[in-house]
Amino acid sequence: MRTRDDVLWIAAAEVGMKESSAGNNRVKYNRAFYGREVSGAAYPWCCAFVWWVSKQAGFNLHKTASCTALAAAYKKAGQWVDYGPNPGDIVMFDFTWQKKITQHVGIVDRFVGDWVYTIEGNTSLTSNDNGGAVMRRKRNPKLITGACRPGYNI
Repeated sequence: MRTRDDVLWIAAAEVGMKESSAGNNRVKYNRAFYGREVSGAAYPWCCAFVWWVSKQAGFNLHKTASCTALAAAYKKAGQWVDYGPNPGDIVMFDFTWQKKITQHVGIVDRFVGDWVYTIEGNTSLTSNDNGGAVMRRKRNPKLITGACRPGYNI
């Protein structure tokens, strides 16, 4: 049975994975997503990462490389939450603090105090949304535009 704990465990096991060369977007998540080796600026991979994690856990996440399209698909399916994401939810960020666009996506790991901790692909301490690594990040919830709640079993 698929559970959010499976998703979180698989995502956590990927922390530390990096692009083959900084800035080239060549990673196993893109290779699995596109079915071939890809690289370059046209292939950011935060969505490919969450899709890959879900697939490894036996769950079929909507397949798109666009954060905006992912949000739209889950809104249409009635699996979108505007606030209060739970661990395992796929959370969207707007780094302009306007909550109008979806620039990046990650998986909610846990909450501690006023912070949300996530596991994200294609991030770094110097680039929120194109950093080239899988990392745990500490985020201000005010950056969250909403979250996909894919219907994992708890």
